[in-house]
Amino acid sequence: MKEKLKMVTTLLAFISFIVVGGVSAASYVTYAGVLPRFQGDTELASANKATNSKSKVENSVVGADYKANMWIQQGSTKVSPTALNVTDNDTRYFTVDQSAVGKKVSLMAENASFTYVTVDIAGKFYPDN
Repeated sequence: MKEKLKMVTTLLAFISFIVVGGVSAASYVTYAGVLPRFQGDTELASANKATNSKSKVENSVVGADYKANMWIQQGSTKVSPTALNVTDNDTRYFTVDQSAVGKKVSLMAENASFTYVTVDIAGKFYPDN
């Protein structure tokens, strides 16, 4: 009986580990900000990049009919390619440079075209997808 109880306890601990690990890997940071005029860039969100998996952005809103360009930085260094012309309800994946793993990364954005107005933007940033 003790052996059976030990086996069940071990199995439950293992299942808990898998479930908790799965939840943390899918964590995200919400962002809601304003893209500056004249294609100035801005930091929308930041988080720790724990693994070498791709990062994901689920962008829900870019104001009016505007579009955004987005990328990921670690400090002042760009560590991903730029996603161009991101729009409303647009999901993008970023391959992030291995040098950023274990460090804080930032989701950066700018207006996709030179504009005289500021533009609202909102969504979710998943540093590890």
